Amino acid sequence: MKTILFHARRLALVALLVALPAVLVSALADSQRVQTPSLRMKSDTLKPFVRRVEVPQLKVHMLSSPLPVEISQQGRQLCIKSRYNQLLPIYTANGTYYSSLRLTKGTNWLTGLPRGAYMINNRRYTIN
Repeated sequence: MKTILFHARRLALVALLVALPAVLVSALADSQRVQTPSLRMKSDTLKPFVRRVEVPQLKVHMLSSPLPVEISQQGRQLCIKSRYNQLLPIYTANGTYYSSLRLTKGTNWLTGLPRGAYMINNRRYTIN
């Protein structure tokens, strides 16, 4: 019951916020009618003022393997040789984190990636 009341209040507030600018514009237009015609405001000046703010873009920092690895591509598979147990982060081509691969000491095969381009250890690999 509390959630229904919460949502009802929320909807009422949204309706009020949507209707408020129309009420203010009509009240302003009514007050302008009382004045002389030369002092009336044009309808285009009643539009709300929108201020554009530049939002700084976050720089994406892709992690790479802290320990050396050798990566070679054979068809749709990647052969990754590592001398240490470690995690290897995988990113999509646009820098979005995709997953981490747990590497064991020795040769590891990465299979099953969907088609596309990936960034692994700051190098681009394309799976066709």
